[in-house]
Amino acid sequence: MVARTGESVTVAGSVVAVVLAAGRSSRSGAQHKLLARDADGQTMLARTLAGLCASQVSALCVVLPPLARETSAALQAIVQKSCSGKPTEIRISNAADEGLSASLKVGIAWAMEQQAAGCIVSLGDMPLVGSLVIDALVSRFRQGDADVVLPEWLGQVGNPVLWKAGCFEALQTLTGDRGGKVLLAQPSLRKARVAADPSVLMDFDTPDALLEFAHMRAAGNI
Repeated sequence: MVARTGESVTVAGSVVAVVLAAGRSSRSGAQHKLLARDADGQTMLARTLAGLCASQVSALCVVLPPLARETSAALQAIVQKSCSGKPTEIRISNAADEGLSASLKVGIAWAMEQQAAGCIVSLGDMPLVGSLVIDALVSRFRQGDADVVLPEWLGQVGNPVLWKAGCFEALQTLTGDRGGKVLLAQPSLRKARVAADPSVLMDFDTPDALLEFAHMRAAGNI
């Protein structure tokens, strides 16, 4: 919904967030990356959720792997503990092995059920993204002239990305291990960028990255 205030145009309606956390974490070695702990003992998934829970998004959906996987129960427990202050739903991606797009479809289907005006797609292995970045995306989206809002640092686009509801159907058509950025090449898509910080370029999905994460303190990214 678009509302006009004086001569300005703003996007009304809710902005929700989807956290993609259903991957096998195959690059991170023996330990599942989202269960890795920082120097304060906080898990990676908990830190990712903390920034979103402290932000302006109205609700969250965390997409997790099939229940048969041994890590699924542990991840669910983290979600339930971390998101007590924000409406949160867990959805299972039973086709998670088909790639990122399968989990994305699950999350976008949930956003469509919420009749959201926009949806932030966040990656579970980007725990340094704080609420200031999330809120900057939402504020830019509210201006009403963009289909997608992307964070950038020193000219490089990162994650998470905020998609307008009009893009949801296109996101549902993706296949394989491709995220929504494959759609960004479409010339008709109105794109806006928001100046952010290095966190939007930092994921932790290798043994070396997890070692770095283990020495980080939680304070400062919320």
